[in-house]
Amino acid sequence: MDNKDFDLKGTIKVRVAKEDDAGHLQTYCFSEKTKDEVAEELKADLAADSQSTRLVADSSGYAVGHISVKKHPLDDTVGQINNLAVSGPFRLLGVADHLIEAAETAATENGITILEIELAPSDKSVIQRYKDWGFSEKPIVTLQKSVITEAEETDEAETEAETEAETEADETDETSVEQPQLLG
Repeated sequence: MDNKDFDLKGTIKVRVAKEDDAGHLQTYCFSEKTKDEVAEELKADLAADSQSTRLVADSSGYAVGHISVKKHPLDDTVGQINNLAVSGPFRLLGVADHLIEAAETAATENGITILEIELAPSDKSVIQRYKDWGFSEKPIVTLQKSVITEAEETDEAETEAETEAETEADETDETSVEQPQLLG
């Protein structure tokens, strides 16, 4: 078979999400979720009292990319970016760039002056991508404290030690072999 050249033409536009985008979003962006889960989340975010804006990248009627911006619960001038997702074949076309740009516009229209996203430190390539879009790291300290008291920790340690001792005793009993007595 001979190689044949052909031209592909199409457009991708960013628009506000609709409830009937759920199936395509599940297929192309959120395959780890069920269609019902995506539909429920989408319906909640599209409700009149929602503090979220959901945008999709539309290619010929198919939602192949997604981003949402939700107003921060304590500061309505801050928007939190969630769920930026683009279907694999469309990633090289700069769809994520257009979604970020549209999210910035939607945020501004809704009185949001700061966009933020929380990422795990291990997501180095994703962090770099957001830096490329103009985001900067903000220092955050996460503190953690165990709520188990010292007495509970001691009780747990003692219980563990008793369990280990019982297990060792059982293993010793099972592996010991009776030795015949020698008569002299």
